[in-house]
Amino acid sequence: MVRGKSLLIFLIVAVFVVFSGCSKSNNIPADSGRETQQFQEGNEESDTKQGNQVKGESAQEDVDLAQIKANEAGKVMILMYHVIGSDKEGDWSQTSENFRRDLQMLYDQGYSLISLNDFLANNITAPAGKTPLVLTFDDGTEGHFRYLVDGKGNKEIDPDCAVGILLNFAQEHPEFGHTATFYVNSAPFRQKDYFREKLNKLVELGFDIGNHTLTHEYLNKVSDDKVQKELGGLAKYVADNVPEYQVTTLALPFGLSPKNYSLAVKGSYNDFTYEHKGILKVGARPALSPIREDFDPYRLPRVKASTEELGKWLEYFKNHPEERYISDGNPNKIAVPHDKEQLVDKSKMKDKELVSW
Repeated sequence: MVRGKSLLIFLIVAVFVVFSGCSKSNNIPADSGRETQQFQEGNEESDTKQGNQVKGESAQEDVDLAQIKANEAGKVMILMYHVIGSDKEGDWSQTSENFRRDLQMLYDQGYSLISLNDFLANNITAPAGKTPLVLTFDDGTEGHFRYLVDGKGNKEIDPDCAVGILLNFAQEHPEFGHTATFYVNSAPFRQKDYFREKLNKLVELGFDIGNHTLTHEYLNKVSDDKVQKELGGLAKYVADNVPEYQVTTLALPFGLSPKNYSLAVKGSYNDFTYEHKGILKVGARPALSPIREDFDPYRLPRVKASTEELGKWLEYFKNHPEERYISDGNPNKIAVPHDKEQLVDKSKMKDKELVSW
């Protein structure tokens, strides 16, 4: 009888232990929403900031470089957008729906957003197996950043402007990120009552502001003094309106450079000194990896983000995957196939480790 009671007690304890273990392993609520989705989609290894990419080395210990075909000597697209929210699409304009379509297409094909400044610094934090992508918007039009304002002065970001679309897409796909650089002239994004507020809001949200001259000038046709006024004037305008923010990149209007090219890089106006770490042209191909010897930060090509041009380059990388930059997920290492190791400029490695497979 005692033996029977002991057996019964043992069985009760065993059942309790089993169910206790099960409850601990299933303590994520079924309706936990986007956070649960992020975990399931692979972000459990990431330390995210503003919905951006995987960071840190510990998450990369088990990455099979050969399996993901890591190639950090590959090419990166810097996409060039102009008008967003047009009634119809053209070479220099996209509807809001087509911009959403582009983001979904890029996400589906394994691209992940990084900032242009991080690209120039070779601080590429795209997740392992993903291809970094840089977004740029020229001219500072209202469709890039628009407030909807009601009769009481309450305002919200228009979900159909570029900033609104990027933020909303990143909420659904946080591993894609939302960063971009907006190249502005004076009177950025129109809506004159909100010039200063919008510039500050962009920086607060994790976007960047770039130089596109004060008046969208033909820099190849004006004097050295006028070049410096256009570039220094815009850089000072941003500095005056966004405390402690410095414009560090330039998108050349019409893709035209000043006769004295050094003034596109550095100059001064009214005792204000400007300096650009990167200069963007208009078209017409992907950029080289910043780790390559032939990388030139002062003559960066871009891909025009029309349906035809973007589609052409996406198809190109499908047919030539060996030319596509594939991240190893670790910004502290540079991973390349053995046959591409000779492309790496080791003088640019700094404290990074070169790994080949």
